[in-house]
Amino acid sequence: MSSKQLRLILRNGHIVSGILLAAFIYVPSLQTNISYMGLIQLIVVPLLILSGLSMWQLPRFNKWRSQQRRAVQS
Repeated sequence: MSSKQLRLILRNGHIVSGILLAAFIYVPSLQTNISYMGLIQLIVVPLLILSGLSMWQLPRFNKWRSQQRRAVQS
């Protein structure tokens, strides 16, 4: 999987998670729905955090990975 594909997947997941979180915040009927609240707490917020950190640190990770490949080839 190329970096471009990975970034596209992470970005789309981040956007969808953000939309679900915004719906939870701004739609009062969803705030009382226990199953939706569990979805937000257990899946959406961790996904937002992980995808955001991944997109932020992806260039650093790719640089480290390329340095490791060069070290192995030498």
